[in-house]
Amino acid sequence: MIRQIAKKEIHHNLTTLRFALMVILLPVLFIVNALIYSFGSGGYAMQMDNYNRRGTENRDHVIKYADQSLAELALVGPGEMRKRPSRLMFCAGGVDEVVSRSIKMKSEGTISRSGGGKDEDYKWRSPLKLEYKVESASGAPTTRVKINWVFIGVLMSFFAILFTFDTIAEERASGTLSLMMSNTISRGQVLLGKYLGAFVTLMVPLIISILMNLLIIYVLGDIPFGTSEWLRILAMVGLFALLVSIFIFLGLFFSSRVSNAITSLVWLLLTWVFLAFVFPSLLGTFVGNLNPIPSVDEISMRRRAQLDQIDDEWKEGENKLKKAPAIEYPSRTRTWAEYFTAIGDTEKQIADQHIDQQLRQVQLARDLTQISPIATFQYAMEGFANTSIAGYMDFVKQARRYRQTFIDFVKAEDQGDPESLHIYPVREGLSQKPVNPDVVPVFEERISYRNVLSQVGLLVLFNLLFFVLAQVSFLMSEIK
Repeated sequence: MIRQIAKKEIHHNLTTLRFALMVILLPVLFIVNALIYSFGSGGYAMQMDNYNRRGTENRDHVIKYADQSLAELALVGPGEMRKRPSRLMFCAGGVDEVVSRSIKMKSEGTISRSGGGKDEDYKWRSPLKLEYKVESASGAPTTRVKINWVFIGVLMSFFAILFTFDTIAEERASGTLSLMMSNTISRGQVLLGKYLGAFVTLMVPLIISILMNLLIIYVLGDIPFGTSEWLRILAMVGLFALLVSIFIFLGLFFSSRVSNAITSLVWLLLTWVFLAFVFPSLLGTFVGNLNPIPSVDEISMRRRAQLDQIDDEWKEGENKLKKAPAIEYPSRTRTWAEYFTAIGDTEKQIADQHIDQQLRQVQLARDLTQISPIATFQYAMEGFANTSIAGYMDFVKQARRYRQTFIDFVKAEDQGDPESLHIYPVREGLSQKPVNPDVVPVFEERISYRNVLSQVGLLVLFNLLFFVLAQVSFLMSEIK
């Protein structure tokens, strides 16, 4: 009997205008998505070209300074740590659209100190620091249009309520529901049959459109997919199914609670708008006002004040920095090393704290907005596409570990030179001999998808919750 009800629902849906609209709109959106991300200036091919070009430039940078000396390489730094463009960026742009995919470890340049009296002239490089850059990508077609799988998923949740808002209310008003229930069939079977009918009606055109999208990208877009990408795409199709299922249950809930289809549609539209747009925006504003982040100017002023304080401490009294460091004077060189270390620690603390505050605020806002299944779907899609805020936070942590790995390498390599003073991070205290660039550690990004499991679990819980609500509501509703 469940199969007969499902077939009846499918046949009814196929004859509606909303179904015609869906089967026209979905392929168009997926084809546009494939063309934008295959051939657009912000697509994967262009980003990979840029990634490879900058990788070559970074390698040339390391070779150039390694050939000069270990000391020069240690002070200039290894250059950029780059986040590899995601092959699934057409599914979810995520934070890759608003932050730089590279973190630079570099010195800000040469600082000069003019001698006076007994002071000596000296030029030195500022200590290495990580540069976290936030950039606007509003000019790229991928962010200007934003027709990705997340956008289409939101649209599918809208279609889910269009196909279910009248499925019970209209049959109750026409008397069809009471006629159906006069047979030996339970309400649970009726609800399950209607659910399956709506689910098949929505998912079959969606899957066909997805296959068209993947075919264009794979054949024309020159985006190679490996086993990992195919498994993640399959997982994303599962996310579509979970989201569609949630809103089908939501539609069945309202359709069984109200007396007519128009009232059901109004309540569903209000709920959908609230979950998709209003609720995430309000919570984002609330979190931003609850814990405001210092502005760039405030951070700059704080940094300058702390660095000035360090300069005053090291230049007053005994004039510790009166004499320039030299290989012939180890104690003087160690004094400068202590001064540079103090500056480097301050720079690192300020920069790391600022980006950590920003990322924690974004993460908190996203954690709160996961009360909305649409937001949860978006974050899960970004997680599988490796464009999520959690993925970027992992990238930052890996960049910091690489910073320490590079410093440890410099110190270890320096120990092999008996002529060096082994004093880091002063040029005169490190080896003046060239170093083999092939032994310089290279940054490699490691990707983890463990953070996605919580979002998938939430979508499953949403399904169970709305299923129970729809079932209880239908059991308690009047047939006539």
